[in-house]
Amino acid sequence: AEWADAVHARPDSSVWKILDLLPRQAVITSPLVQEVIGVSAVNVLRSIDVLVEAGILHELSGQRRNRYWAAPAVLGALDDFASRAARRR
Repeated sequence: AEWADAVHARPDSSVWKILDLLPRQAVITSPLVQEVIGVSAVNVLRSIDVLVEAGILHELSGQRRNRYWAAPAVLGALDDFASRAARRR
């Protein structure tokens, strides 16, 4: 719900498809997103830019090519889960 409030995009935008992908794939690349949601590289990069501006994704590679982005909220939730699971052993 927080993500939906932070994003301003048309209802048919590929931004929403990427948001649906992030809980399953917290670190993404443009080719991966193109393959999974079936949109062009240009549209994927535009949508990723929207998510970066909203603070949902962060670019991690620091490169112009072969870039990748992460969803810190998803990675944080996974880390929290791993910590709780380790305490139960």
